[in-house]
Amino acid sequence: MKKHSIFILTIFISIVYSKFCYVYSSEIILSENAQKGLEIAQEHCSRCHIVSEKNRYSSIETTPSFFGLRKMSDWQERFSEFFVRPPHPALVNIIDVTEERSKMLPAFVQEIDLTLEQIDYLISYVKDLKKKN
Repeated sequence: MKKHSIFILTIFISIVYSKFCYVYSSEIILSENAQKGLEIAQEHCSRCHIVSEKNRYSSIETTPSFFGLRKMSDWQERFSEFFVRPPHPALVNIIDVTEERSKMLPAFVQEIDLTLEQIDYLISYVKDLKKKN
């Protein structure tokens, strides 16, 4: 009886583990730089954009997802210069690149400070995204 119980427990753990791995394997396997980009996107971009499967239902509906943007032929250009495209200049500051937002302008959201290296990480992440059909 004891061997039978251990066997059933082992099967149960294997099933639960495989379901757990499936849920997390639906995310793509990322390089180290792309993983950093995902973390930046989840921290800063996910308030408006769908950046991964994990925030699929917590973005602004009218804002394009990273998946949709990745399908565009000019996706790399868009991500390389997103901080100059509206509405980003009002809330994104690229350290040592963009001018600091005037203190006279009201801050409706917390400003996002990024570096050019972090932009490269974001691009690495988006580059690694699967093109969804």
